[in-house]
Amino acid sequence: MTLIFFIITLSYSLLCSVLTLYQFLFNGISLPEIYTKSLSDAFLLRYNPIWVYSGIFLLMLYICITSIIIYHSFEKTQAPDIVFFLMFLIACLCDTTRILVPAFHLSGSFSHFTLKIGNIHLFARLLAPLALMGNTVMSTDDFRQSTDRNSIILIIVALFFAEVIPLNTAIILPNYCISYGYVRAIRIFCCLTCTMSTINLFVINRKNEYKQIMTIGFILLCIGYTLIFYCYNILTLISGILLLGIGTYLYLNEVHKHYLWID
Repeated sequence: MTLIFFIITLSYSLLCSVLTLYQFLFNGISLPEIYTKSLSDAFLLRYNPIWVYSGIFLLMLYICITSIIIYHSFEKTQAPDIVFFLMFLIACLCDTTRILVPAFHLSGSFSHFTLKIGNIHLFARLLAPLALMGNTVMSTDDFRQSTDRNSIILIIVALFFAEVIPLNTAIILPNYCISYGYVRAIRIFCCLTCTMSTINLFVINRKNEYKQIMTIGFILLCIGYTLIFYCYNILTLISGILLLGIGTYLYLNEVHKHYLWID
């Protein structure tokens, strides 16, 4: 499953790279008209399409590297942690469809395709914290036998709300995400979910007398992904990819040590 996901991700990344390069060399990239209210003029916080594109392609690279690491390190491990982490990577992959907004000139247009791209953006925004919650809350012995069922439930929940929550295709956000409703409620949900997951992971590690390196990595991972999702300036790009990379390394390394110890 992990190898198939890696092949799909690599193929998709190469296709997007070729399409972007072709548009840049021949047709010229048509940048979308973005919602510019409250954007800062400070150098580190200033909107620049280069940082948006960089964030998306770096996220693709992150998914490819992480999935191949998981394949080699956890190939024979049917661990719930890895199942839910792959769900998180799927959410990351869906998030990179933001690049399709400028690629297909979706700014200011209304079509079924534009709506579906917006649904995918929202699905990624909802699935990521749910998958990270599954990593900590649903990876215990009590839930171990129902990992497949729980992962399907989380995907269905994210899909349902991604279809129900209204979209505004007339507004493109600076990160090239199609605008959606209940923004504050979704942000609160993501924040509470990640906070609850972090607390649960901390309690489990303390109960089992494990080091809290995994918890630190999890926190950095959550912050890094959030920054990459909202990336449209150089500060969020650099800090986001660094925190995401370091957090993923710390978290997966501790998970790997844990299952080596069990074996």
